[in-house]
Amino acid sequence: MDGRGLRQVSHPPADEAEKAARWRKGWHTDDIHPCYLPDGKIIFSSTRGEHTVLCGGSSHLVAPTLHRMAPDGSNVEQLSNSPVSEFCPLVLGDGRVMYHRWEYIDKGARVAKTVWTMLPDGSQCREVYGLADDTTTVYMYPQPLPADDGRIVCVGTCHFPQGGCLGAIMLVNGLHSNRERGPDPDAKDYVQWDDRYAVTNLTPHVFIQRRTEPGWHFLTDEGRYVHDRNGRSGHLYTHPWPVSDTRFLVSYKVRAADHYKDVPDAYALYLIDTHGHHWPVHKDKNLSCWHPTPLVTRQTPPLVAPTREPTYVAGGRALCVVADVTLGMTGVKPGEVKWIRINEALPRYWSTGRRWGHAVSSSQWKAALWPRVQWGVVPVEKDGSACFEVPANRSIFFQALDADFRELQRERTYVNYKPGEVRSCTGCHGESGRSVPPASMTTPLALQRPPSVPQPQPCDLAENGGTGLAGQVIHYPSDIQPIWDAKCVSCHGKKDPAGDLVLTGDLTTLYSVSYEQLASKEMAGPIIPEFTSFRQGDRGNYNGAYLPPKSLGCYKSALVEVLTSRDDPKNAKDDHTKMLSDRERMIVSRWVDTNYQFYGSYYGRQHSHWAVADPGDPAYDPAHFRRKATFAESVSDHAPAWHR
Repeated sequence: MDGRGLRQVSHPPADEAEKAARWRKGWHTDDIHPCYLPDGKIIFSSTRGEHTVLCGGSSHLVAPTLHRMAPDGSNVEQLSNSPVSEFCPLVLGDGRVMYHRWEYIDKGARVAKTVWTMLPDGSQCREVYGLADDTTTVYMYPQPLPADDGRIVCVGTCHFPQGGCLGAIMLVNGLHSNRERGPDPDAKDYVQWDDRYAVTNLTPHVFIQRRTEPGWHFLTDEGRYVHDRNGRSGHLYTHPWPVSDTRFLVSYKVRAADHYKDVPDAYALYLIDTHGHHWPVHKDKNLSCWHPTPLVTRQTPPLVAPTREPTYVAGGRALCVVADVTLGMTGVKPGEVKWIRINEALPRYWSTGRRWGHAVSSSQWKAALWPRVQWGVVPVEKDGSACFEVPANRSIFFQALDADFRELQRERTYVNYKPGEVRSCTGCHGESGRSVPPASMTTPLALQRPPSVPQPQPCDLAENGGTGLAGQVIHYPSDIQPIWDAKCVSCHGKKDPAGDLVLTGDLTTLYSVSYEQLASKEMAGPIIPEFTSFRQGDRGNYNGAYLPPKSLGCYKSALVEVLTSRDDPKNAKDDHTKMLSDRERMIVSRWVDTNYQFYGSYYGRQHSHWAVADPGDPAYDPAHFRRKATFAESVSDHAPAWHR
């Protein structure tokens, strides 16, 4: 520990220089946050997956994910295919790996910075806490308490600015049945130690307020809280280490007005406890002190042997078993769920980087930061059970569908299944750890037959005019606009449009007239926006809280209502229920359940500037403007040639 004997373990890929020159964005390999695994291998976070973050048109920020390697740095293996960042892996006493994960599955961009676990091979990833937390707090640098009772300590920091990961010290009970955080410290009904909630702020004189971000809220000497974007109005903390269940080593900003960027020794090591006491441990005269880590012996955690089903390993698939999908789905009748749609949230790979101007990062208007593709649908038995295959090494999430393939509930998170992994759940719900009721302990019907393979929806069958493929790219310009052109624009054209709704395909800067009309009027159901709330009175305002069934998509869509219900007032004069074919209605319904997706991939030129040839870029072919990628192209980590 005196600094001698240091060795470099990880090394950049052999083609590092070529990649850096090709992308011209400063992208290169970064390996961070290493941790030894029980078998001697090293798990770490790395940009070797070659993703970028999903926000920001420049695409300059990279998104590291978890990898592992041999002790000598060889045999590097990517463990996760998450679309966005993963940090801070550490090994728990039972051999699992705990880590921090970002995600955006139909949530706002400022929530869902959560804590997860996985086995050392990347399988069995499970949430610890954060998916239903409706605040902007980022739960970073988690550490388990010595009691090993499901509680962790971490820093509650800002989504932005990320520099330093500074904030309050939070105690989180990952086994608590209530998955939402309680009131903020400035609320009238705030109680620091409140057993009704999973999270306790050990340093309530600083916190991340639900609605005001970036920045922190600090308690002043006058007894009121002030918002400060720069962090100079109070004390900040980071890097907690539990010495016991009640005492924690931390990095602590001693003088409130100091900032680590300007004051090199702003942070010192302190010991704090659950009663608010602070004891100085060490302060350096020249630099700040970070990451306090006691050097103590520790029993090597057990090596957890993963269970893989050989039948599915070779094919790059995993197996999912659902005992009863309707469990926990309030308002959904037994037997109402007929299908499960298998979706993938696509990462934005470095190869999607654009070398031209006039581009955006989002695939849709004020909605999700990422496009989704459909891998297919699988049937649900009359007892609510399902057994089916899913693609491995993908960010997979499900939708529970009715008999007309309309969404009843959406899984607003994702799972990276490993090849051969077998996973099971007991329902479609907002709680973790739900057990199967005794009455349902009979063999589910889905387990009395071979597993289902993802299949096409009826609208995609070749005999119905589709491609015949289960995998589908959902691309508004080619999927939805032709339906409006053929069936709707005679009444909903530019001149005197019926209902003040224009459904023409005329180009707007980044989308089209019909799309922006539907989106601005929210006719395809509530938009889940990046930075605002779609629910009145939502405390968190960034759409992180659990949503009951039928909160989104088709069952909240005025568009679907007018196309399917004779009782809709708009059908009193003209019966819209007969205007589309069954296939067309199903295609529209699927799009409605995508949170207003416009583009089906990250590839191609989208700005209206590129609708025609550009003399300044003679190699560009306008035929590729807003081109629909094939399914294989959309899910590939290498851009198609026409993307250039």
